[in-house]
Amino acid sequence: MKTILVVGSLNMDYTIYVNEFPKEGETLFGNNRFIQPGGKGANQAVAIAKSGFVNTLMIGAIGNDKDGEEVKNIVSSFGVDAKLIKKDVETGNATIVVDKNSENKIIIIGGANTSLSIDDIDVSLIEKADYIVLQNEINQAVNDYVINKAYELNKIIIYNPAPYRNINDDILKKITYFIPNEIELEKYSNMNNVDDGISYLLNKGIKNVLVTLGTKGSLLKNKNESIKVDAFKVDAIDTVAAGDTFVGYFVSALASGKSEKEAMLLASKASSITVSRKGSLVSIPTIKEIYEKYSD
Repeated sequence: MKTILVVGSLNMDYTIYVNEFPKEGETLFGNNRFIQPGGKGANQAVAIAKSGFVNTLMIGAIGNDKDGEEVKNIVSSFGVDAKLIKKDVETGNATIVVDKNSENKIIIIGGANTSLSIDDIDVSLIEKADYIVLQNEINQAVNDYVINKAYELNKIIIYNPAPYRNINDDILKKITYFIPNEIELEKYSNMNNVDDGISYLLNKGIKNVLVTLGTKGSLLKNKNESIKVDAFKVDAIDTVAAGDTFVGYFVSALASGKSEKEAMLLASKASSITVSRKGSLVSIPTIKEIYEKYSD
């Protein structure tokens, strides 16, 4: 069984459901609120663990507070072997507003996530892992350090570059799978055409670019082939964590020996279930739930 290491963020998410987003200066009543752990790193680690295909490790930081303890306990309860460093600051948190169309707006407070340092990275966990998964909710210096170490050790590096920020070209060329959404692709390439944006990033030296396209599915390209997978249509309630579910299931399926197209299909099925539920981390399905829904 392969091992996947996620290095990333952990948050306490405060999700508010509204009929519509308030206009500038406007105050509206919300319908209800949902509090639960999240963060891109935690979401992706839990998705990987829920697949049951691999061993799941995680490195991250939490605050020395009640939220941090709760996040740690819940993430671990899903089977993630989490090596979490306690920092003397608040645990990261996110305020998420979801409207009646299932669209969302998110404000993140980095908290302990921004305190994770290079000194906190246990290199033995990178050595132990076969795949390394990163996002952009921790300091770029830490990501760069992990990528350089993983590259030296010939690991497969999965990078979900969200939220957008600048990444040096010498780091980009070490990435095996770069997984942006359409908005992030446009920002990283300065091109509003998906194919052109992908070509731009491949020319930077990235091995594979996999773009998540929402209701239009996903598209993977490398120097030799192009793979397109359609989305599975469902009644969406909440799109939070859909992308993280896709990333987690894609990499865990790859690690289990599935082809890229098979991994994309499974990831698409998983994320379709996530958007049909409220919340982030708890909305991510198990592999059993996916097989039951898509038994054909």
